[in-house]
Amino acid sequence: MNYSSRFWLYAPISTFLIIAGMVMAYWWAAADAFEKKLAALKGHEAVPGITLDWSKVKVGGFPFRLDADFTGFAVRGAGAHGPFAWSSEKFAAHTLSYSRAKAVYEAAGRQQASWTDAAGGAQHVDFLPGSLRASSVTGAKGLLRADLDIANMTGKDIKIGRLQFHMRRDGGALDLMLQADAVGKRKQVQAYAILNQGDAFARLLKGAQSWPEAATTWQAAGGKAKFSQVIAPGLDPNALLSPLY
Repeated sequence: MNYSSRFWLYAPISTFLIIAGMVMAYWWAAADAFEKKLAALKGHEAVPGITLDWSKVKVGGFPFRLDADFTGFAVRGAGAHGPFAWSSEKFAAHTLSYSRAKAVYEAAGRQQASWTDAAGGAQHVDFLPGSLRASSVTGAKGLLRADLDIANMTGKDIKIGRLQFHMRRDGGALDLMLQADAVGKRKQVQAYAILNQGDAFARLLKGAQSWPEAATTWQAAGGKAKFSQVIAPGLDPNALLSPLY
């Protein structure tokens, strides 16, 4: 076999091995940086007023993803009207190792959530979902879109066939959608809302301001919610989204 023949035989294999080595090196570097970031976040504020914690975490996803699988995951902090907290037995976050613009989240096992309503009352729910998935899209201005989808949400005092929440930044406004199917005796509860003065939440969505401060800024700027496509038998549509602001 002459030199030319050997070159065309081994060049593709060598090229593949070089690329594979580069991918491996990049992933290990990205995973190492990710683990260090998680260690710095544990038990501390991820953004102003909101703290993350967990019992243990495992990082994986080689070669193109970064996956973080948490046990005993918890979020707590200051909501629009007072303290809030959420915990899950299992929680996972997935993103691409070469692009962090979009992330996908999953939660399983027993969930506990508590929050303060617009009247200052403490609310609590303990439930087990058939599935809980969420996603986020970020850009130069911070969070651009957030989506939550829970199927078969059941607990002692709650039963919902499916719950969806979607938030999208649209210029200077925020578009919100809440929909719940098979809520007790109600077939469906639904509300679409546009929050004007959405720029008041800009620093919050960039992770540079606390939730209560953003809500106060929004209200001081004359922020209001304009509702459409409302299906809420016996319910005030303002009450459905009021925990957010």
